[in-house]
Amino acid sequence: MSRINIGELSLNYHEVGSGEPILFIPGMMGLLEAWKFQMEYFSNRYRCISFDHRGTGESDKPPNAYSTDLVAKDAISLLDALGIERAHVIGTSTGGCILQVMAIEYPERLLSATFNNTWTTADAYIRRVQTFRQKIAKSYGPEEYVEFSSLWTCGPLQFRYGWQELEQLEARQKKTIAPVDVLVGRLQMSIDHNRVSDLHKITTPSLIIGTKDDSTVPAYLSEDLAKAITNSELVLLNEGGHYSYRYNPMGFNDAFEPFLIKNAINGK
Repeated sequence: MSRINIGELSLNYHEVGSGEPILFIPGMMGLLEAWKFQMEYFSNRYRCISFDHRGTGESDKPPNAYSTDLVAKDAISLLDALGIERAHVIGTSTGGCILQVMAIEYPERLLSATFNNTWTTADAYIRRVQTFRQKIAKSYGPEEYVEFSSLWTCGPLQFRYGWQELEQLEARQKKTIAPVDVLVGRLQMSIDHNRVSDLHKITTPSLIIGTKDDSTVPAYLSEDLAKAITNSELVLLNEGGHYSYRYNPMGFNDAFEPFLIKNAINGK
């Protein structure tokens, strides 16, 4: 992992492999390790890049500068700094909201767009989930916020069958966690995100992946996004919770890889 200056701030990022680039955007926790399994798998044929969001990990943590528009701009600036003109981009959860902004505002930079377990704009359910995460952070502090969030994002199956990986991810979250005001601001950006009126403008080849047992972002929100983006493809995984790409990485990769191959420049 390395830090790179993108202009307004510095981001922590990691890249591995060579070939057509894939940018993996994490969700609300914002840590690049979220995509560990996909980075390892796809790096045999692609240049795989991920980064810690502003306000997370080893990236800079400005006190009052959080919106999906800003993180989308960070992602584009990272591509610029790495000399990447166009990339396949995949974003999960809040990362999928960030990708919506990229697909609307910077379509010329995308080869394809994959939205995983994300939403168009926060409905009553998403608002309640994120508002209670804010309350936990304010009332009990950053470490308790991390542990509470894992209950929602990982679900019981990953506690039972993937505890070691979960524990490692939580350890870095706790070690690098931002102050409470930054946590609250990042959660607020997920509540405030709303580009519904612009989604019809997305012409980038788009894949939406949802998970039927996701209790953080219900699958009906993936269906909403698929309806809003013309000619998009929808895949609903049966199980895996919000972190389906970590709980069942090969099942997730099997859903993602054919779309990636179909939209690759070199057709491989």
